[in-house]
Amino acid sequence: MNWYRFIFSERKSDRLQRHFIFWLLWGLYFSLSYFHYQQTGVEKVEFEMWNLPFFIKSLALLSIHASACYFFIGYLMPHYLFEAKYYALIPIILLLSLLIVIVNYSLHKSIFPLVDSAFNHQPIIISQNIWWTSITSGLLSAPKIICAAAAVKLLKRWWLKEKEKEKIEKEKLLTDLQLLKAQIHPEFLFSSLNNISLLTKRKSVDKASASLLKLADILSYMLYESENTLVALDKELKAIKDYLLLQKTKMGDRLEIDIAIRGDCNKIFIVPLLLFPFVENSFSYFGNNKLERIWINLQFFIENSELTMKLINGKTEEPSLKTSDVSSLAKAMKQLDFFYPGQYDLKTTIEPEIMVTTLKIKLQETMETANNIYLIKKELYAPI
Repeated sequence: MNWYRFIFSERKSDRLQRHFIFWLLWGLYFSLSYFHYQQTGVEKVEFEMWNLPFFIKSLALLSIHASACYFFIGYLMPHYLFEAKYYALIPIILLLSLLIVIVNYSLHKSIFPLVDSAFNHQPIIISQNIWWTSITSGLLSAPKIICAAAAVKLLKRWWLKEKEKEKIEKEKLLTDLQLLKAQIHPEFLFSSLNNISLLTKRKSVDKASASLLKLADILSYMLYESENTLVALDKELKAIKDYLLLQKTKMGDRLEIDIAIRGDCNKIFIVPLLLFPFVENSFSYFGNNKLERIWINLQFFIENSELTMKLINGKTEEPSLKTSDVSSLAKAMKQLDFFYPGQYDLKTTIEPEIMVTTLKIKLQETMETANNIYLIKKELYAPI
Protein backbone atom coordinates (compact mmCIF):
# COMPACT_ATOMS: atom_id res chain seq x y z
CA MET A 1 0.00 0.00 0.00
CA ASN A 2 1.20 3.46 -0.88
CA TRP A 3 0.87 5.10 2.53
CA TYR A 4 1.82 8.54 1.27
CA ARG A 5 -0.96 8.48 -1.30
CA PHE A 6 -3.40 7.00 1.20
CA ILE A 7 -2.76 9.77 3.74
CA PHE A 8 -2.40 12.79 1.46
CA SER A 9 -4.37 11.93 -1.67
CA GLU A 10 -7.45 14.05 -2.40
CA ARG A 11 -9.09 11.37 -4.54
CA LYS A 12 -12.60 10.62 -3.37
CA SER A 13 -11.97 6.88 -2.93
CA ASP A 14 -8.85 7.47 -0.81
CA ARG A 15 -10.60 10.10 1.30
CA LEU A 16 -13.54 7.80 1.93
CA GLN A 17 -11.19 5.01 3.01
CA ARG A 18 -9.32 7.34 5.38
CA HIS A 19 -12.49 8.64 7.00
CA PHE A 20 -14.04 5.18 7.24
CA ILE A 21 -11.00 3.76 9.05
CA PHE A 22 -10.81 6.84 11.28
CA TRP A 23 -14.43 6.57 12.42
CA LEU A 24 -14.28 2.79 12.67
CA LEU A 25 -11.41 3.05 15.15
CA TRP A 26 -13.16 5.76 17.11
CA GLY A 27 -16.42 3.78 17.10
CA LEU A 28 -14.67 0.73 18.56
CA TYR A 29 -13.02 2.84 21.23
CA PHE A 30 -16.23 4.67 22.08
CA SER A 31 -18.28 1.45 22.23
CA LEU A 32 -15.77 -0.18 24.55
CA SER A 33 -15.66 2.83 26.86
CA TYR A 34 -19.37 3.72 26.74
CA PHE A 35 -21.08 2.99 30.06
CA HIS A 36 -23.58 4.65 32.36
CA TYR A 37 -23.19 5.48 36.01
CA GLN A 38 -25.92 4.52 38.44
CA GLN A 39 -27.50 7.10 40.72
CA THR A 40 -25.52 5.58 43.61
CA GLY A 41 -22.37 7.33 42.24
CA VAL A 42 -19.18 6.38 40.46
CA GLU A 43 -18.29 3.48 42.72
CA LYS A 44 -20.68 1.08 41.03
CA VAL A 45 -20.39 0.77 37.25
CA GLU A 46 -22.53 -1.33 34.96
CA PHE A 47 -21.96 -1.67 31.24
CA GLU A 48 -24.61 -1.70 28.58
CA MET A 49 -25.10 -5.05 26.90
CA TRP A 50 -23.71 -5.28 23.37
CA ASN A 51 -26.94 -5.75 21.48
CA LEU A 52 -28.80 -4.10 18.62
CA PRO A 53 -30.34 -1.27 20.71
CA PHE A 54 -26.90 -0.46 22.13
CA PHE A 55 -25.36 -0.18 18.65
CA ILE A 56 -28.24 1.97 17.41
CA LYS A 57 -27.73 4.34 20.32
CA SER A 58 -23.95 4.30 19.80
CA LEU A 59 -24.38 5.23 16.13
CA ALA A 60 -26.67 8.10 17.13
CA LEU A 61 -24.04 9.41 19.53
CA LEU A 62 -21.29 8.90 16.96
CA SER A 63 -23.30 10.96 14.45
CA ILE A 64 -23.19 13.87 16.93
CA HIS A 65 -19.43 13.43 17.31
CA ALA A 66 -18.98 13.34 13.53
CA SER A 67 -21.15 16.43 12.96
CA ALA A 68 -19.27 18.43 15.59
CA CYS A 69 -15.92 17.16 14.33
CA TYR A 70 -16.50 18.05 10.67
CA PHE A 71 -17.94 21.43 11.65
CA PHE A 72 -14.82 22.19 13.66
CA ILE A 73 -12.16 20.99 11.19
CA GLY A 74 -14.09 21.97 8.06
CA TYR A 75 -15.33 25.40 9.04
CA LEU A 76 -13.93 26.69 12.32
CA MET A 77 -10.30 25.76 11.67
CA PRO A 78 -9.90 27.37 8.22
CA HIS A 79 -12.07 30.40 8.97
CA TYR A 80 -11.02 31.13 12.55
CA LEU A 81 -8.02 29.09 13.74
CA PHE A 82 -5.89 29.46 10.61
CA GLU A 83 -6.92 33.12 10.35
CA ALA A 84 -5.84 33.72 13.99
CA LYS A 85 -9.35 34.83 15.03
CA TYR A 86 -9.00 33.25 18.45
CA TYR A 87 -11.30 35.61 20.38
CA ALA A 88 -14.12 34.97 17.90
CA LEU A 89 -13.48 31.22 18.06
CA ILE A 90 -13.93 30.87 21.84
CA PRO A 91 -17.66 31.77 22.05
CA ILE A 92 -18.43 29.54 19.05
CA ILE A 93 -16.73 26.61 20.79
CA LEU A 94 -18.75 27.28 23.93
CA LEU A 95 -21.98 27.36 21.92
CA LEU A 96 -20.98 24.16 20.16
CA SER A 97 -20.33 22.47 23.53
CA LEU A 98 -23.72 23.57 24.83
CA LEU A 99 -25.40 22.31 21.68
CA ILE A 100 -23.69 18.91 22.04
CA VAL A 101 -24.98 18.57 25.61
CA ILE A 102 -28.53 19.59 24.64
CA VAL A 103 -28.68 17.18 21.69
CA ASN A 104 -27.26 14.35 23.80
CA TYR A 105 -29.81 15.08 26.53
CA SER A 106 -32.62 14.99 23.96
CA LEU A 107 -31.42 11.64 22.66
CA HIS A 108 -31.23 10.10 26.12
CA LYS A 109 -34.50 11.67 27.25
CA SER A 110 -36.71 11.03 24.22
CA ILE A 111 -35.14 8.88 21.51
CA PHE A 112 -33.30 6.17 23.43
CA PRO A 113 -36.37 5.12 25.48
CA LEU A 114 -38.24 4.61 22.22
CA VAL A 115 -35.40 2.43 20.90
CA ASP A 116 -35.38 0.37 24.10
CA SER A 117 -39.14 -0.11 24.06
CA ALA A 118 -39.11 -1.10 20.40
CA PHE A 119 -36.71 -3.96 21.18
CA ASN A 120 -38.12 -4.71 24.67
CA HIS A 121 -34.75 -3.75 26.10
CA GLN A 122 -34.36 -2.83 29.76
CA PRO A 123 -31.85 0.05 29.97
CA ILE A 124 -29.40 0.48 32.80
CA ILE A 125 -29.73 4.23 32.95
CA ILE A 126 -32.33 5.81 35.20
CA SER A 127 -33.84 9.25 34.84
CA GLN A 128 -31.73 10.91 37.53
CA ASN A 129 -28.53 10.15 35.53
CA ILE A 130 -29.58 11.64 32.19
CA TRP A 131 -27.73 14.94 32.51
CA TRP A 132 -24.52 13.29 33.72
CA THR A 133 -24.73 10.65 30.98
CA SER A 134 -25.31 13.38 28.38
CA ILE A 135 -22.20 15.17 29.55
CA THR A 136 -19.99 12.04 29.63
CA SER A 137 -21.16 10.66 26.27
CA GLY A 138 -21.16 14.04 24.56
CA LEU A 139 -19.20 16.87 26.12
CA LEU A 140 -16.43 14.63 27.50
CA SER A 141 -16.20 12.36 24.44
CA ALA A 142 -16.68 14.66 21.45
CA PRO A 143 -13.63 16.85 22.26
CA LYS A 144 -11.42 13.76 22.17
CA ILE A 145 -12.27 12.92 18.58
CA ILE A 146 -12.29 16.60 17.58
CA CYS A 147 -8.80 17.06 19.03
CA ALA A 148 -7.60 13.87 17.29
CA ALA A 149 -9.01 14.98 13.92
CA ALA A 150 -7.63 18.51 14.37
CA ALA A 151 -4.20 17.12 15.26
CA VAL A 152 -4.22 14.98 12.10
CA LYS A 153 -5.27 17.97 9.99
CA LEU A 154 -2.61 20.21 11.52
CA LEU A 155 0.10 17.59 11.03
CA LYS A 156 -0.93 17.08 7.40
CA ARG A 157 -1.00 20.83 6.86
CA TRP A 158 2.48 21.23 8.36
CA TRP A 159 3.81 18.28 6.36
CA LEU A 160 2.40 19.60 3.07
CA LYS A 161 3.86 23.04 3.73
CA GLU A 162 7.27 21.47 4.36
CA LYS A 163 7.00 19.38 1.19
CA GLU A 164 5.92 22.45 -0.76
CA LYS A 165 8.92 24.35 0.60
CA GLU A 166 11.24 21.48 -0.35
CA LYS A 167 9.61 21.30 -3.76
CA ILE A 168 10.21 25.00 -4.40
CA GLU A 169 13.83 24.68 -3.28
CA LYS A 170 14.38 21.61 -5.48
CA GLU A 171 12.70 23.29 -8.45
CA LYS A 172 14.99 26.28 -8.02
CA LEU A 173 17.98 23.97 -7.75
CA LEU A 174 16.98 22.02 -10.86
CA THR A 175 16.48 25.30 -12.71
CA ASP A 176 19.99 26.34 -11.71
CA LEU A 177 21.33 23.00 -12.85
CA GLN A 178 19.59 23.29 -16.20
CA LEU A 179 21.05 26.76 -16.61
CA LEU A 180 24.45 25.32 -15.78
CA LYS A 181 24.01 22.64 -18.43
CA ALA A 182 22.93 25.18 -21.02
CA GLN A 183 25.64 27.64 -20.07
CA ILE A 184 28.31 28.25 -22.69
CA HIS A 185 30.67 31.06 -21.85
CA PRO A 186 30.59 33.58 -24.70
CA GLU A 187 34.30 34.34 -24.25
CA PHE A 188 35.21 30.71 -24.85
CA LEU A 189 32.88 30.35 -27.83
CA PHE A 190 33.88 33.59 -29.54
CA SER A 191 37.58 33.16 -28.82
CA SER A 192 37.46 29.63 -30.24
CA LEU A 193 35.68 30.80 -33.39
CA ASN A 194 38.10 33.73 -33.70
CA ASN A 195 41.06 31.39 -33.30
CA ILE A 196 39.65 29.06 -35.98
CA SER A 197 39.19 32.07 -38.24
CA LEU A 198 42.83 33.09 -37.70
CA LEU A 199 43.98 29.55 -38.46
CA THR A 200 41.99 29.64 -41.68
CA LYS A 201 43.56 32.95 -42.70
CA ARG A 202 47.00 31.53 -41.99
CA LYS A 203 46.05 28.63 -44.22
CA SER A 204 46.43 26.16 -41.36
CA VAL A 205 43.49 24.20 -42.70
CA ASP A 206 44.22 21.01 -40.81
CA LYS A 207 44.43 22.77 -37.46
CA ALA A 208 41.35 24.85 -38.22
CA SER A 209 39.38 21.76 -39.23
CA ALA A 210 40.46 19.83 -36.13
CA SER A 211 39.59 22.77 -33.87
CA LEU A 212 36.20 23.18 -35.52
CA LEU A 213 35.41 19.50 -35.02
CA LYS A 214 36.42 19.68 -31.37
CA LEU A 215 34.28 22.77 -30.84
CA ALA A 216 31.34 21.05 -32.54
CA ASP A 217 31.78 18.00 -30.27
CA ILE A 218 31.83 20.20 -27.16
CA LEU A 219 28.72 22.10 -28.23
CA SER A 220 26.94 18.87 -29.11
CA TYR A 221 27.79 17.43 -25.71
CA MET A 222 26.63 20.55 -23.89
CA LEU A 223 23.39 20.91 -25.84
CA TYR A 224 22.29 17.33 -26.38
CA GLU A 225 24.14 14.82 -24.21
CA SER A 226 23.58 16.89 -21.09
CA GLU A 227 19.81 16.46 -21.46
CA ASN A 228 20.25 12.85 -20.33
CA THR A 229 20.13 11.98 -16.66
CA LEU A 230 23.45 10.16 -16.89
CA VAL A 231 26.18 9.98 -19.49
CA ALA A 232 29.13 7.69 -19.91
CA LEU A 233 32.16 8.96 -18.01
CA ASP A 234 34.35 8.72 -21.10
CA LYS A 235 32.09 11.28 -22.85
CA GLU A 236 32.57 13.75 -20.01
CA LEU A 237 36.33 13.17 -20.12
CA LYS A 238 36.39 13.55 -23.91
CA ALA A 239 34.60 16.92 -23.65
CA ILE A 240 37.17 18.03 -21.08
CA LYS A 241 40.08 16.90 -23.28
CA ASP A 242 38.58 18.66 -26.33
CA TYR A 243 38.18 21.82 -24.28
CA LEU A 244 41.80 21.68 -23.13
CA LEU A 245 43.03 21.01 -26.67
CA LEU A 246 41.09 24.03 -27.93
CA GLN A 247 42.72 26.14 -25.25
CA LYS A 248 46.07 24.66 -26.27
CA THR A 249 45.43 25.63 -29.88
CA LYS A 250 44.59 29.19 -28.82
CA MET A 251 47.48 29.67 -26.35
CA GLY A 252 50.08 27.69 -28.22
CA ASP A 253 53.26 26.57 -26.46
CA ARG A 254 52.53 28.77 -23.45
CA LEU A 255 50.03 26.17 -22.23
CA GLU A 256 51.28 22.83 -20.97
CA ILE A 257 48.68 20.11 -20.46
CA ASP A 258 49.19 16.76 -18.79
CA ILE A 259 46.16 14.43 -18.67
CA ALA A 260 46.25 10.94 -17.12
CA ILE A 261 43.35 8.48 -16.87
CA ARG A 262 43.82 5.34 -14.81
CA GLY A 263 41.13 2.72 -14.57
CA ASP A 264 38.23 1.51 -16.72
CA CYS A 265 35.70 4.27 -17.40
CA ASN A 266 33.72 2.50 -20.12
CA LYS A 267 31.05 1.16 -17.74
CA ILE A 268 30.96 4.13 -15.39
CA PHE A 269 28.20 6.70 -15.74
CA ILE A 270 28.04 10.17 -14.26
CA VAL A 271 25.81 13.23 -14.23
CA PRO A 272 26.74 15.32 -17.31
CA LEU A 273 28.80 18.50 -16.94
CA LEU A 274 29.70 17.65 -13.38
CA LEU A 275 33.50 17.85 -13.78
CA PHE A 276 33.63 20.36 -16.61
CA PRO A 277 33.17 23.54 -14.49
CA PHE A 278 36.17 22.70 -12.28
CA VAL A 279 38.46 22.42 -15.29
CA GLU A 280 36.98 25.53 -16.89
CA ASN A 281 37.36 27.44 -13.63
CA SER A 282 41.09 26.71 -13.46
CA PHE A 283 41.72 29.08 -16.40
CA SER A 284 40.37 31.94 -14.30
CA TYR A 285 43.48 31.70 -12.13
CA PHE A 286 45.89 32.54 -14.94
CA GLY A 287 45.32 36.29 -14.50
CA ASN A 288 44.33 37.18 -18.08
CA ASN A 289 47.30 35.24 -19.42
CA LYS A 290 49.82 37.21 -17.33
CA LEU A 291 51.85 34.06 -16.73
CA GLU A 292 54.59 33.29 -19.21
CA ARG A 293 54.04 29.57 -18.76
CA ILE A 294 50.58 28.16 -18.08
CA TRP A 295 50.28 24.57 -17.00
CA ILE A 296 47.52 22.18 -15.97
CA ASN A 297 47.96 18.68 -14.58
CA LEU A 298 44.74 16.63 -14.63
CA GLN A 299 44.50 13.08 -13.27
CA PHE A 300 41.54 10.73 -13.13
CA PHE A 301 41.50 7.51 -11.09
CA ILE A 302 38.64 5.02 -11.36
CA GLU A 303 38.60 2.16 -8.86
CA ASN A 304 35.75 0.23 -7.21
CA SER A 305 33.11 2.58 -8.64
CA GLU A 306 34.92 5.55 -7.08
CA LEU A 307 36.11 8.38 -9.27
CA THR A 308 38.94 10.62 -8.11
CA MET A 309 39.81 13.77 -10.02
CA LYS A 310 42.99 15.62 -9.09
CA LEU A 311 43.40 18.97 -10.79
CA ILE A 312 46.64 20.92 -10.31
CA ASN A 313 47.24 24.21 -12.07
CA GLY A 314 49.47 27.23 -11.79
CA LYS A 315 48.03 30.60 -10.84
CA THR A 316 48.82 34.24 -10.42
CA GLU A 317 48.84 35.89 -7.02
CA GLU A 318 45.67 37.82 -7.95
CA PRO A 319 43.48 35.64 -10.19
CA SER A 320 40.97 37.32 -12.50
CA LEU A 321 37.83 35.62 -11.24
CA LYS A 322 34.70 36.65 -13.08
CA THR A 323 31.15 36.54 -11.79
CA SER A 324 30.24 33.89 -14.34
CA ASP A 325 33.13 31.69 -13.17
CA VAL A 326 32.12 31.92 -9.52
CA SER A 327 28.47 31.28 -10.43
CA SER A 328 29.36 28.26 -12.57
CA LEU A 329 31.44 26.73 -9.79
CA ALA A 330 28.73 27.39 -7.18
CA LYS A 331 26.15 25.65 -9.37
CA ALA A 332 28.52 22.73 -9.80
CA MET A 333 28.67 22.44 -6.02
CA LYS A 334 24.87 22.43 -5.87
CA GLN A 335 24.88 19.74 -8.52
CA LEU A 336 27.12 17.59 -6.34
CA ASP A 337 24.91 18.17 -3.29
CA PHE A 338 21.77 17.30 -5.22
CA PHE A 339 22.84 14.22 -7.15
CA TYR A 340 25.53 12.83 -4.84
CA PRO A 341 24.59 13.83 -1.27
CA GLY A 342 27.06 12.37 1.19
CA GLN A 343 28.85 10.53 -1.62
CA TYR A 344 31.56 12.98 -2.53
CA ASP A 345 34.55 14.70 -0.96
CA LEU A 346 35.88 17.96 -2.36
CA LYS A 347 39.10 19.60 -1.18
CA THR A 348 40.76 22.71 -2.59
CA THR A 349 44.22 23.92 -1.62
CA ILE A 350 45.26 27.37 -2.80
CA GLU A 351 48.85 28.59 -2.51
CA PRO A 352 50.50 31.70 -4.01
CA GLU A 353 51.51 29.98 -7.26
CA ILE A 354 49.57 26.73 -7.31
CA MET A 355 46.08 25.42 -6.75
CA VAL A 356 45.10 21.79 -6.12
CA THR A 357 41.51 20.55 -6.42
CA THR A 358 40.72 16.97 -5.40
CA LEU A 359 37.24 15.55 -5.96
CA LYS A 360 36.23 12.03 -4.96
CA ILE A 361 32.81 10.71 -5.96
CA LYS A 362 31.36 7.38 -4.91
CA LEU A 363 29.39 6.19 -7.92
CA GLN A 364 26.70 3.55 -7.47
CA GLU A 365 25.77 0.83 -9.89
CA THR A 366 24.70 2.30 -13.21
CA MET A 367 21.04 1.27 -13.29
CA GLU A 368 20.56 1.85 -9.58
CA THR A 369 21.89 5.39 -9.90
CA ALA A 370 19.64 6.11 -12.87
CA ASN A 371 16.62 4.77 -11.03
CA ASN A 372 17.41 6.76 -7.89
CA ILE A 373 17.71 10.02 -9.82
CA TYR A 374 14.58 9.21 -11.80
CA LEU A 375 12.66 8.64 -8.56
CA ILE A 376 13.95 11.94 -7.15
CA LYS A 377 12.61 13.86 -10.14
CA LYS A 378 9.39 11.83 -10.18
CA GLU A 379 8.77 12.61 -6.51
CA LEU A 380 9.67 16.26 -7.08
CA TYR A 381 7.08 16.82 -9.80
CA ALA A 382 4.44 14.48 -8.41
CA PRO A 383 1.31 16.28 -7.27
CA ILE A 384 1.03 16.64 -3.52
